[in-house]
Amino acid sequence: MDKILVPRPVFEGLEAIRQSGAVNMFDFGSVLRMAEMLTQKDAARWLLNHKREYLQGVLYGIEPEE
Repeated sequence: MDKILVPRPVFEGLEAIRQSGAVNMFDFGSVLRMAEMLTQKDAARWLLNHKREYLQGVLYGIEPEE
C-alpha cells in the first residue's frame, strides 16, 4: 500500500500528536480527542471524515500533500 497523502495542516497536527507520545496512534478515539484538546482543528475535522484513511496511514505512513 502507498502512504496516505493529507493536507499539510492535517499532517502537522497529526505529527504534533505523534511527537507528544501522549497517546497510542493506533487508538483512533484518543488521537481524535488529543487533536481536539490541542486545538488541531484541521486534523480533528479530517479525522472525523477519514477514519479508514487514517488507520491505513498509521500502518503505511502519512505524508503531506505537495
